[in-house]
Amino acid sequence: MKMQDWKERYNPILLVCIAVAFCAALWLMQIRVGIESRNDTVEQTLDHQAVLMMAQREGRDSDKLLRQFKEAGVTTLIVYDTTLERLDREGRISAMPGDVLQKAAPGAHGGTFDTVIASSNINPDAVYITRGNDEEAWREVQEDLRWRYGEERIKPFAGNPEMLELKGDSRLLLEPDYRAKTPMMQAPLGLSVKDLQDVQRAGFLVAVRPQNYLPYSRKAVDSLFDRIDKSGVQVTTYIPCGTDVIGFPSDIDYMGRKLSERNIRLGLLEHVTQLQFAKFAGLDALLRSVENNAVRVLNIDAQENSKLMMPDALRRWALADEERNIRVNYVRLFLKPQNGVDIIDLNLDYMRQITEQVNGRGYKIGVAGVFQKPAGTVAASANGNPGFSGSYDPGRSILLLVALGAWAALALYVGMIFPGVRGMKQYILVVAGMLITGFCLFLGRGLSMRQGLSFMTAVLYPVLSISVIMTLWEGIKTDDRSVAGIIFTALWQLAFAIGLSLIGATLNGSMMGDLRFFLEADIYRGVKLTFIMPVLLTLILFLRQYSIFPETGTKAADLFSQFTQICKTKLTLGHFVILGVLLFVAYIFVGRSGHTGGVPVPAIEIKLRLFLEQVMYARPREKEFMIGHPAFFLAVYAAYRQAPNLCRLALVLGAVIGQGSLVQTFCHMRTPAMMSYIRAADGYLLGAALGIIAVVAVSILMPYVKPWLRRFRINE
Repeated sequence: MKMQDWKERYNPILLVCIAVAFCAALWLMQIRVGIESRNDTVEQTLDHQAVLMMAQREGRDSDKLLRQFKEAGVTTLIVYDTTLERLDREGRISAMPGDVLQKAAPGAHGGTFDTVIASSNINPDAVYITRGNDEEAWREVQEDLRWRYGEERIKPFAGNPEMLELKGDSRLLLEPDYRAKTPMMQAPLGLSVKDLQDVQRAGFLVAVRPQNYLPYSRKAVDSLFDRIDKSGVQVTTYIPCGTDVIGFPSDIDYMGRKLSERNIRLGLLEHVTQLQFAKFAGLDALLRSVENNAVRVLNIDAQENSKLMMPDALRRWALADEERNIRVNYVRLFLKPQNGVDIIDLNLDYMRQITEQVNGRGYKIGVAGVFQKPAGTVAASANGNPGFSGSYDPGRSILLLVALGAWAALALYVGMIFPGVRGMKQYILVVAGMLITGFCLFLGRGLSMRQGLSFMTAVLYPVLSISVIMTLWEGIKTDDRSVAGIIFTALWQLAFAIGLSLIGATLNGSMMGDLRFFLEADIYRGVKLTFIMPVLLTLILFLRQYSIFPETGTKAADLFSQFTQICKTKLTLGHFVILGVLLFVAYIFVGRSGHTGGVPVPAIEIKLRLFLEQVMYARPREKEFMIGHPAFFLAVYAAYRQAPNLCRLALVLGAVIGQGSLVQTFCHMRTPAMMSYIRAADGYLLGAALGIIAVVAVSILMPYVKPWLRRFRINE
């Protein structure tokens, strides 16, 4: 291909625009890498009550068991709201449903409720509450009842001993009923100062999971934080519990202010689909209120955890810390023995191995690290948590430079499809796009515009990289190159294509490079469409530049005429078989993308993933090394063997799948940038190995296949 033709197809000024945008993107990416690398501490948590209940059930000393878990690497215990049922069980207060007392004889429950039993005014739809052996718990319960239920539902029942009657649902459930509000005996009250201090005395940090107050009251929130302050413990994280955050719906900023004053992080529980985080009403507003001072939390669902064997659960933690920026491992204990191992020993070994694997990946164990803007060394806050320098958001001017790369790529592609839209018209397209982008970015966050630009780069750069390679193939005049020569050419051409695609990937990763994307509070939209569009755009580009009909020559005179000729093709049974296979492949291809597809993963593929996770730093994506890169090698072989354009088209479409998957990796902003780059390199190595095998196999089989293909074409 002549130099003039190269300049017409790849406008030099637009290439300079891409180079400028790439430099700006690299600057933002190095900032991002620094932010990610400094966030290197993982916090390991257990439910405080779960540990105490396990000690009780197994007849073990709870203090000793807590020490053992601490030695195994647990840093933090999670404290929930206490309940009437639990406080009664521990003897700290006494509480009994009215319907139970109606049937009880004097002396029941230690005689505590004899006054009620002797009365003729027992309300079966009420709970009766009185002192136990903990005066502080009694004061806290009286306060909590007012915040949780209101004064009108509470009335004194007797004065000696002092007793309260709480009207409402007095049932005791053996199993949770998720269809209805929790009965009063098991409903959340508030944090207990004693629980908080017990955790600290055992040598642990504290994470809290109180539920929102209904009806809501600022005084209730003040009471919550007064207890935290009174306890004197180091609370690292607030993880929402129930259905909404504290302060929802109308006073979330007040809750955010209280958290910020104490530098308590907001914990974002990762959703089971790994898509954003578990939804709590008001969570996004609270995240904004604390200026993104938050950590990503991993917890295996209780039902799923009950089905897992320990080795299967074990592999998730360190991998999630590294690949998904999890910084709080909220570990759920196993409740039954496995493989003849007692549950105490099983869980202690589980925690030890999690700690070893987390340390093995280069992370420290301690207070969870947070993403924050670069600000040198940040001093610890008053409660001992590492300081927070503020939320990072890249400058709008440099983002505008990065956007130049997206619009220049669009102008290049449009110019290839429509030769009349070249030169000045391409520049007008870029200028108009930049004006729109600048308006959106400087007007606000420009979130929709940034997501749209990311979509453009994710879709266009794989196509442009393959386009450059196809242009290189146009200079091939003979088919006398050796198989070894073809393999060598495929190796450097694939590396070149990956390098071009990584330009788009870098633009993509920098365009969405702020804290909300790192935390997945904002996510890239259109994952499935991102997989489909490069294939469709490459198909259009190929048909625009080459003819797939032998009788019309190698060049396509008109894109529309080719589509017309395709539509006029007489369909045979063979065509329907091929179409069915392609539809099935498309179903698997699209259905497997993202985290919400319904196409299951075969067991053999799961085993392959586990193997690759163990032997490679970053497991490459199957679409790259199993489909895209081998197809690229075969496409090079087809080009140098002067194969029909229809055959080249099929292989080129397979090759662009790999490039698209590579760029799409950078749309997962929770994954550290360096890992995404390394994943691309690992995919190249593994894909090249499979590609070499594919080329050698095809070259061996080709002498036997050629006669059959010749006869097939004659019959057609």
